[in-house]
Amino acid sequence: MNRFALLLASTAFVTPALAADVVYEEPAAPVVALAPAYSWTGFYVGGQAGVAFNRDAGDVRYNPGTGTFTTTQFSGNSRDSNDAAFIGGVHIGYDYQINNFLVGAVADINYIDAKSNSTYNITSAPGVVDTFGLSNDINFVGTVRAKLGVTADRFAVYATGGLAYADTETKYFAPGTLRATNGFIPTVNSNSDDVGYAVGAGVDYLVTPNFSLGLEYLYTDLGKTDTKITYTNGVTQTSFNADSSSNLDFHTVWAKASFRFN
Repeated sequence: MNRFALLLASTAFVTPALAADVVYEEPAAPVVALAPAYSWTGFYVGGQAGVAFNRDAGDVRYNPGTGTFTTTQFSGNSRDSNDAAFIGGVHIGYDYQINNFLVGAVADINYIDAKSNSTYNITSAPGVVDTFGLSNDINFVGTVRAKLGVTADRFAVYATGGLAYADTETKYFAPGTLRATNGFIPTVNSNSDDVGYAVGAGVDYLVTPNFSLGLEYLYTDLGKTDTKITYTNGVTQTSFNADSSSNLDFHTVWAKASFRFN
């Protein structure tokens, strides 16, 4: 009996000591990798493509002089322009991010498939109707613009504006029958500004830190083209004038893709 009591007493003293020697460690918390902050600072190059629309053709006003042409022989003034035209090209720019603000500059050059025709019909002889007219073409257009906007991680929204320039071409056309019959010789005097401004806004999205996609709207105003053509009959020396004034302004909506160096 005494031995049993002694064994119980020994167990009571030893068990807490053994329990005190067992240490349970909490599992380490997993390491969470933070996503890198996206930076908009750096140079970028890329391309853009879209549509240009709402370009109006100019009026053509014919002023007959003395001789065989009278005001009653002029009829059917017609104007025709592209409702929508393709525009596309390349761009280069630089953005600088200050906290959530964005400042930058961009330059682009683009091919544009836009033209407008203005025509007028003349009854040169009984039953003979001849068509005269002018055609205004924009061969290419470019801009140099500043940018100002705000960023939210991968997104950037901005306003933009600056200089626009273009190469425009004014062509005249006269009917072969009238020129061959009466020997009319056209003399052209054309003045085109070819320089104006572009303003708009856009949004960009960083697909990766080095590649972005965007959508941009621009309103471009290149001034106007004034053209005067004098048609002189080489036989009778009678003449008449054709005057045209065409506003070279249009809207553009295009998508952009850029590779960024940062």
